[in-house]
Amino acid sequence: MSRSVYRLLRYVPFVILAVFVVLIGLIYFEQKEMIALRAQLEPYTQQIEQQEAKLADLNAENKKLTDENTLLKQEMETAEEEEKNPYQDAPNGYPYMGTGGILVSAYSAEQPYMSINTHTDGTIVAGGDGTVTSVSSDDTYPLIVEIQHADGYITRYLSNEAVQTQLQEDTQVNTGDALFTITVDNTQFDYQIIYKNKPIDPLVVIEAKG
Repeated sequence: MSRSVYRLLRYVPFVILAVFVVLIGLIYFEQKEMIALRAQLEPYTQQIEQQEAKLADLNAENKKLTDENTLLKQEMETAEEEEKNPYQDAPNGYPYMGTGGILVSAYSAEQPYMSINTHTDGTIVAGGDGTVTSVSSDDTYPLIVEIQHADGYITRYLSNEAVQTQLQEDTQVNTGDALFTITVDNTQFDYQIIYKNKPIDPLVVIEAKG
């Protein structure tokens, strides 16, 4: 090996060390610069996260308001429909068929039913589809028929004179089905509609039918 080559090889480790030191320095300064950049970006990152959180809150609030608005519209539509015809599902058939059938007194707070003057052979009929729940009498009415209808409606058919009927409890009836026949002229027949345990004006329901 020549002397010049030997001398050159003596400096190789120093060159490698120098390169290594330079690389370490570059890496150090690069990392330091990245840390500095991250520090500069941190406030913006926090702001972005805060804005995203606010946006999520706004979206949630907007959905809540949209749902409330939809529900309010539905309630308003329902209220409008009920205002037009609050008893649209009520049994709305007229309870008497035959001659006579003159209304002698209308519903009132003091008299929670309507009264009809009937004639012999006039027929009392069901005001709507339902189930006979009671066939009874009391000190005022020799015959009381009670029918349960859908949606919580009840109709009562009250005769001031004794009449015969073949009706039994749990009998299914349809609108217009005969319940009993009047046997004495000028028999007063009272008709009552109950909704949610409160009497309502039968004429309002019947007239709503048109």
